[in-house]
Amino acid sequence: MPGEIVRECLSQIIAGNLDPVGLMNLQHLIVDEYQDLNPIDQQFVGELIARGVVIFIAGDDDQSIYSFRYASPAGIQDFTQHYPAAAPHTLTDCFRCARSIADAANALMAGYPSQNRIPKALHSLYAGAAPAVAGVVYRWRFPNANSEGDSIAASCQALINEGINPRDILILLSNQRELLPGLRNALTTANVPFEPPRAETFIDSVTGRFVLAMIRLVCDLHDHVAHRLILGLRPGVGIGTCETIASAVINNGLSYWDAFHAALPAGVFTGRNLAALNHARQVCGQIGAWQSNDTLQMRLADIAAILTATFSAAEAQNWHNFAAPLPVDMTLEELRDWLWADSDEQQMTVLQAVFTRLNQQMPAAAVLPPRVRIMSMHGAKGLSSRVVFVPGLEEHIFPGPWRQPYPGLVLEAARLLYVSITRARTACILSYAAQRRIQGPFRATAASRFTTSLNGPFGGRVNGLQPAEVQQILADNANL
Repeated sequence: MPGEIVRECLSQIIAGNLDPVGLMNLQHLIVDEYQDLNPIDQQFVGELIARGVVIFIAGDDDQSIYSFRYASPAGIQDFTQHYPAAAPHTLTDCFRCARSIADAANALMAGYPSQNRIPKALHSLYAGAAPAVAGVVYRWRFPNANSEGDSIAASCQALINEGINPRDILILLSNQRELLPGLRNALTTANVPFEPPRAETFIDSVTGRFVLAMIRLVCDLHDHVAHRLILGLRPGVGIGTCETIASAVINNGLSYWDAFHAALPAGVFTGRNLAALNHARQVCGQIGAWQSNDTLQMRLADIAAILTATFSAAEAQNWHNFAAPLPVDMTLEELRDWLWADSDEQQMTVLQAVFTRLNQQMPAAAVLPPRVRIMSMHGAKGLSSRVVFVPGLEEHIFPGPWRQPYPGLVLEAARLLYVSITRARTACILSYAAQRRIQGPFRATAASRFTTSLNGPFGGRVNGLQPAEVQQILADNANL
C-alpha cells in the first residue's frame, strides 16, 4: 500500500499539483537501502533530482531481496549511468561479521552474482583486531529433519547454559510452512524459550497496523500514509477501491486530506467507494480530538471500541492483551514510536525513555524476554546477532520450485541467503536434512544448489554443538 501512495504522489508531482521541494524547502536528501526501491520509487527520487535536490544514495546490490515489490538490483547498479554527475564510492570494510562469516558470504556472491553486479568483497575488520576474531561457519548435513531440529534446539540450550543471552541467537527460515512446525516442536521439547516470527504477532497484523495508523494520525494530522491505511485496512476494502478514490480526488482537483475531513462534493464518490471513504472519515472524526500527549490509559478503551466496530470484539481483545504490558502513562506519541520501531532494541530504547520521563525504574516485566528469535529471512534484514542458524538448505525448500524456473529469482534467493549469513557476528550454522516430511511421509531431499558455494563442505552431523565448539563461540564473542 505505501507503494501506491508513492505512485499517487508522483502523479501529483508530474501533473504540477504538488511541489515537495518547495513545500519542504528540500535541498539535500539521503536515500538509504536504495537497492530496495522499485521503479516508481526511483522515478520519485529522479523527480527530486530534476528539481535541484542534491541526493546521496546508499545501498548494496547484493542485498536486493524485494522483487515481490518490484525492487531490483539494477536500480543502484545503473544509477551512475542515469546520473553521470554522480560519483560512486565502494565500501568493503565489514563491522558486523567475523572473517569466516564474511568469507562464506563472499563465496556465495562469487558463485551466484547478479547481472552487472557491482564488484566488491566484504573485508572483516575483526581479522585485524587484537586479538583477531575469526568466527566460525558450521556446515551440517543431517540424516533427517527431526535430527536437524533436535540438534538446533540442543545447540541453543548449550549456548544458553554457558551464558549466551537467548536473544543473541537467531534462527532464520526460508519457508515457515515447511520448517517452523518441526523447529517449534524441537525447541518446546528441549525447554528452549523462543518467540515465533514477528508476522504472527499483533503488531504486524492488519489490526495492529490499523492501530498504528490511528496513532500516527493523532501525532500528525497531515500524515497521508496514515489516512490511506485507515481507508484500505478495513475488511472488504481493496487496492482497487483505494485507487478509484485517489483517482477521483486527482481528477476532480480535490485535496486528499479534504476527502477525509471536509464536506464531500456531490456525485464524486458513490457506492462502494463512498461507503469505504465514509468509514475512514468516521474513524478520523472519532480520533480528531485526541492529542499526541494523551496517555495510553486515556485511549485504551476508545481504541478497543473502534476496533470492535471495524473488525470484531475478538480483535479488540487482542488489542487489550497486546497493550497490557505497556506502561499506562505512555503517551500516544511514545506509543507510535514504540509501534513502528524496526527492532526489539529500538523498542527497548523507547521504553527506557518512557520510564526515565516518569522517573521510574523499568520493571523486569518490561524488559525484552530472553527468548531465541525465529524469523523469516526477509524479516532479519537490518538486524544482527551473535549466533545465527539457517536450516533447511534443501533444493525443494530453497530456492524452491516456484523460483527454480526463473534465473532472476534464483539469484535473488542467493542474495537472501547472503543477507541471512551476514546477520551473524561470530557463528553461523548452515544445515540441511537428507530426508524431510513432504506431504506426510519422509522423503529423500537434495541439498540446495547454494551449498556448493559456501566456502566449505557440509559434513554429516547427528547432534548439536559440542562443548569445545560452544567454548570457541564464547571466546569469539568475548573478543568482539
